[in-house]
Amino acid sequence: MKKKIIIFILAIIIVGIAIMWRIIFVCNGDILKNVLYKSDNIIIQQTQKGNRNLIILGSGYSLSIDEQNKIVNHDPLMILPNIEFQEETIMSIFYPFESKGLEDAGKELSYFINSVMTDYDSITLIGHSKCGVCFANATKLIECKNVNIVTISAPFQGTPMADKELMFERLTWFEERIYTLIFSNHNVDKDIIPNSNFLQNADYSGLENCTHINIVSKCPKKSGSPLDIILKYLDKKGKINGDGIVPEISQHSVFYSNTISKDIEATHATSLEISVKIVKEQFMFKTEDS
Repeated sequence: MKKKIIIFILAIIIVGIAIMWRIIFVCNGDILKNVLYKSDNIIIQQTQKGNRNLIILGSGYSLSIDEQNKIVNHDPLMILPNIEFQEETIMSIFYPFESKGLEDAGKELSYFINSVMTDYDSITLIGHSKCGVCFANATKLIECKNVNIVTISAPFQGTPMADKELMFERLTWFEERIYTLIFSNHNVDKDIIPNSNFLQNADYSGLENCTHINIVSKCPKKSGSPLDIILKYLDKKGKINGDGIVPEISQHSVFYSNTISKDIEATHATSLEISVKIVKEQFMFKTEDS
């Protein structure tokens, strides 16, 4: 009983901070700098200009921008992780709220990659959550041979967390408020509902032509982070059995002969930053002159 009270109090504090951040520190009106590509389905931003090794990073966030690249809408709790590489060229991908879904977003991403591939010696896609699924599905259309792909906490078979009707049956009113801070219920989120049209028709066979690392995250047994505590609570209450958002079995469901699978203890909120350390160890990025 005492544990439930503590969790409840922590939840109130986190939601309160989130609401204040959403009201006071909202990104709407900020300029999204160095936009290289934008459409109704994807936005690609260059965050670091470096050598001829390109890294495209997708954390699964959605945001929309106007003609002047001002942010007009974005996911609640959109706090971008501090991901750094020393010498590589880094690009980030976002999903506009107008996006038709992960299939169309993946097609446009593959077209973009095919158009710039001669500018780079290698291209590494790092996709967290729904971005991992989108990237994996897009590889069938990528013509570049020197492609690495890292999928992290990816819901290849979907997640019940994306099904609002189902989750509202499992959660209390207050828990629903926390839940709605995570899922915005637009097309890219609907695509990761189990048995969605997208998932039923997804084709990950292009992974066979890439170096593929699939990182599977599961809630750590012990964690002092308030967000981890909330996600572990939602994992149990939502019957997820995974990292708080994506079931472990869904993350494990794609495996090819060249796939390297790694299990980590992390919640959905921390799995990206933890996995980047593994990426840096796995891929020995080299400059053109080395």
